[in-house]
Amino acid sequence: MRNYLRIGEIISLHGIKGEVKVYPATDDIRRYDDLKSFYIVDSIDASDDVFNDISTYEKEGTKYIKNTVILKIKGIDTIEDARNLIKKNIYVKRIDAVKLKDNEYFIVDLIGMSAYLDDKFLGEIVDVMRTKAHDILVVSCEGKEILIPFVDVYVSSIDRDARKVQIISIEGLA
Repeated sequence: MRNYLRIGEIISLHGIKGEVKVYPATDDIRRYDDLKSFYIVDSIDASDDVFNDISTYEKEGTKYIKNTVILKIKGIDTIEDARNLIKKNIYVKRIDAVKLKDNEYFIVDLIGMSAYLDDKFLGEIVDVMRTKAHDILVVSCEGKEILIPFVDVYVSSIDRDARKVQIISIEGLA
């Protein structure tokens, strides 16, 4: 289980006082309201929780524009300071992440789980696509990708400890 969770990517500058625009990687964009400290890193692959260059930052303020977050970071006060952060990712420690409700999961925890169809191994979850309606599990199966809506109609159970997702029979999938 990863100790750091990616919550967004800095995509551009905003204004002249060092604010940055963040594309959030979270269901709840308002999670930035409670954000205190975080890490900014170059790498988006934190699978081994080892970052080459990790820096701790503190939030000074947040605003929201459509589906993005305008983040003011303490100590980043000029366009030049902020420009160095573009295309970098924002992470938090898992212990500082938002608390999940029952039947909620971090996408990073679903990736790599084994998908089973009627107790028969179907494949490995390699990605989770986000759509307006619902998330979609991308399962790699014998060189093909199978897309499975991540809803109760198609997913009957998830065993976090066994890293196993049980898929309900879908016509044409067997």
